[in-house]
Amino acid sequence: MIRKGFVELRLASGPVPHYKEMVKLARPILEILVEEYGSYEVIKRFSDALWFQCFACLLGFEWNYSGMTTVTIKAIKDALKDSNLPIKVVGGKGKEAINTLEEIEKLEIKNKDEIKKASILSAKADNVELQDGYDLYFHSLIFDENGNFSIINQKMNINNQKVRRLHWIANTKIFEEEPHNEIIGIKEKVALNLFSKDSKETRKAIVDIVKDYSIEKIEKTLIMLNKKQNQKLLVDYLKMENFEIVKLPYYFKIPKKIDKKALEIAKNAENFEDILKIRGIGKDTIRGLAYIANIIFGTRISWKDPIKFTYAHGTKAGKPYYVDKERMLKEAEILRQVIEEAKLGNKEKIYALKRLSKIIEM
Repeated sequence: MIRKGFVELRLASGPVPHYKEMVKLARPILEILVEEYGSYEVIKRFSDALWFQCFACLLGFEWNYSGMTTVTIKAIKDALKDSNLPIKVVGGKGKEAINTLEEIEKLEIKNKDEIKKASILSAKADNVELQDGYDLYFHSLIFDENGNFSIINQKMNINNQKVRRLHWIANTKIFEEEPHNEIIGIKEKVALNLFSKDSKETRKAIVDIVKDYSIEKIEKTLIMLNKKQNQKLLVDYLKMENFEIVKLPYYFKIPKKIDKKALEIAKNAENFEDILKIRGIGKDTIRGLAYIANIIFGTRISWKDPIKFTYAHGTKAGKPYYVDKERMLKEAEILRQVIEEAKLGNKEKIYALKRLSKIIEM
């Protein structure tokens, strides 16, 4: 299963006065899409973050508000309830998200076990393996009778009044490293990113720690790390310029408690994926194990927010900042020179831009 998209929106609340109209309009649109392109193509489109953005706007939602996910999916779910269309929606917001597996179990579909496994893994991965200050509160699947499916998750950060939406589509691999394709949003300074290939050693070490350490030893190690976190740093004794220490936000603190029952079950896990699937293995437990792997055994952890596309030049509304017109003109001039020289046969600057793009992706 691969993550296809990632969008950041503003948190919003309040009634939706045109909800009935959304339901009535959604149904014929989906009927036409299935008729023209088939159920698989429709499922695949829901894994496209930008396509879904357009679909929600078509149903009357602002492009940058959280309700465009929760209300749109709810409207689609209601529109498909009594229809003969070969696609269905399960899950949703709050309690509906929690009851997703029960809804899947009641339906007659192929690959039911695989879909249930993907539901658990995508939710755990987005909420636990990637810790960015956002908490999962919305989880939904759209699938057809042949077992093709897409997943949409949404996370909330109460403090900055923002949400992040993440899209997944089924693949031959249920779970893999760095599953995201395009990621859009405002970049955070730090995020505990165990998806990253740079965290591969840490994921492996977590499995070893769970299997080889007693639960009592894990607890004692976390207590020890908590006591040492206020120690002075080496840089406190050195006069260094241009050296920035990024303090971790409160939600990255070393946990004092872990789920003992879940860890007992995890001792039978064969890999990191098996650990994620266990009920009770949450943010604190995974973060605590990651810190033990990093601090005690020296494995690498990626603290890089996997946001790939963000606001390059600002926006006219000043959120997150106003458009930098001078920078836009400078970049336009650089690109104009590159194009002119390429026309004359000198493509060295184009090759330089290609090399630069590879550095940015690292």
